[in-house]
Amino acid sequence: MSDMIAEYRTKRGEKEGEMTRREFIVDGSIVLGGAVGLMTMGGDFINPQKAKAANVVFPESTCGNEKPARKKALVAYSSYCGSTGGVAEAIGQSLCDCGAGVDVRLIKNVNDLSSYEFLVIGSAVRSGSWWPEAIDFVVKNREVLSRIPVAYFLTCLALYRNTDATRRIAEDYMDPVLKAAPEIKPVDMGFFSGALDYSKLGFVYRTVMKSKMKKQSIPEGDFRDWGAIRSWAGNLSSLLRT
Repeated sequence: MSDMIAEYRTKRGEKEGEMTRREFIVDGSIVLGGAVGLMTMGGDFINPQKAKAANVVFPESTCGNEKPARKKALVAYSSYCGSTGGVAEAIGQSLCDCGAGVDVRLIKNVNDLSSYEFLVIGSAVRSGSWWPEAIDFVVKNREVLSRIPVAYFLTCLALYRNTDATRRIAEDYMDPVLKAAPEIKPVDMGFFSGALDYSKLGFVYRTVMKSKMKKQSIPEGDFRDWGAIRSWAGNLSSLLRT
């Protein structure tokens, strides 16, 4: 575990003016706390299912499984407003293009891992960590996952600015899942920027996020680097040929 964490962490020492992980989380928590008074407006802030707008799509797909000789991979993900699902789809398509049979599924829809020889598990970030359901999935399946190749990824708006400081913030976001199931040794970890689309948020959460993102000077937009995502997935494909 120490080797894995060391590989993804550089020596600390923030430069003046750089945002620390604590500042990024605390700044958001202050704004989120201000939403408590708005809960009487239907409570959609505290209920993730209601905090999303109705037009959110969470992609799931199957590719290459018609060829039984292919090794089977699962890309399982947890997403709040769909942007992490798009990343999961791109990873799955890249693995399929490299010769794997791939299923892309929401974590909550995964019931059986017995047919898979490789897993990629990812999540959006909330409060400095993967979503709880993603960590719970890893912990629940830790025995199986410790015996096969597994890769982790996350998406977060902290990576809107691609700097050493924001990279360290994103790497810290992976700590909770690494510590929750230390017997699982991910073969690689991917860190990707997400997307910010206010039309996919319910009223209360949209109001909160606009305030938070304005303070962090993060504009609305899609900041996913598809080239980097596909390149990372392509590097994983070598594990499917061994």
